[in-house]
Amino acid sequence: MRVLVTGGSGLVGRYVVRELQTDHEVEILDLVHPTMGEVPFHKVDLLDAAALKHVIREFDAVVHLAGIPHPLNHPADVVFRTNALGTFNLLEACGANGIRKFVFISSESVLGFAFSTTRMWPLSLPIDEQHPLRPQDPYGLSKVACEQLCAGFTRRTGMQTICLRPPWIWAPEPEEIAFYRQLRAEYPNWFKNLWAYIHVLDVAGAVRSSLERKDLPLHDSFYICASENWTGQESRPLAVRFFPETTQVADSFAGSASFISSGKAKELIGFAPRYSWRDLPF
Repeated sequence: MRVLVTGGSGLVGRYVVRELQTDHEVEILDLVHPTMGEVPFHKVDLLDAAALKHVIREFDAVVHLAGIPHPLNHPADVVFRTNALGTFNLLEACGANGIRKFVFISSESVLGFAFSTTRMWPLSLPIDEQHPLRPQDPYGLSKVACEQLCAGFTRRTGMQTICLRPPWIWAPEPEEIAFYRQLRAEYPNWFKNLWAYIHVLDVAGAVRSSLERKDLPLHDSFYICASENWTGQESRPLAVRFFPETTQVADSFAGSASFISSGKAKELIGFAPRYSWRDLPF
């Protein structure tokens, strides 16, 4: 399969590219040159619709990771425009050039908890794809808009669009590890993130599965998470302490179980998280 990875020069993108390179022809579209090997590279801005239509030709699939990764360092309009309009331009280019598979890296921020400015709590635990999406911030709103764009282009073109919703993606780079140590020491401060995470290698594996599975729906969204929270604490006491308003709790929500379920991804994509925060060099 010939695959284009947008954002392939970034931290997560590099792992996705390496995973796919083992069996596929991979090229990168980004604003930054990749530091890995000899990977064909296209320096294109997602806001340049004409350039995208010129570059995206004769690919079998596109994996879309590029965009602004949170709403904290850019003006709100820049976050939303870059992510939503960039995704629209990319989908337009894919539709115009007959791309048949599109994997979009969305986010658990579609739920609205991570960057909320008002009090929010899960309506049920563990959270799954039936839980309402209630974002307030430009990043979460942009991801919801992008998922709707994917659904619309599937209806229009028949292109398969699979949206993966990872939480915080943890990677083994030394500078990242130092930050994770601080997070774990200060875990009460991070309740709005639901202490959900996923190892970067499991993200790469989920992307591969989404591309290679033959029996997936034309369009759908999936949470992909590690099986446990990253605090090392039991999850029910955490829920009682930080989300006392949540009263609908499944029996399966036990031990250190993730606040977000990957059950749907496990069933339909074959997602099987293999890595934990314990595999990182703490």
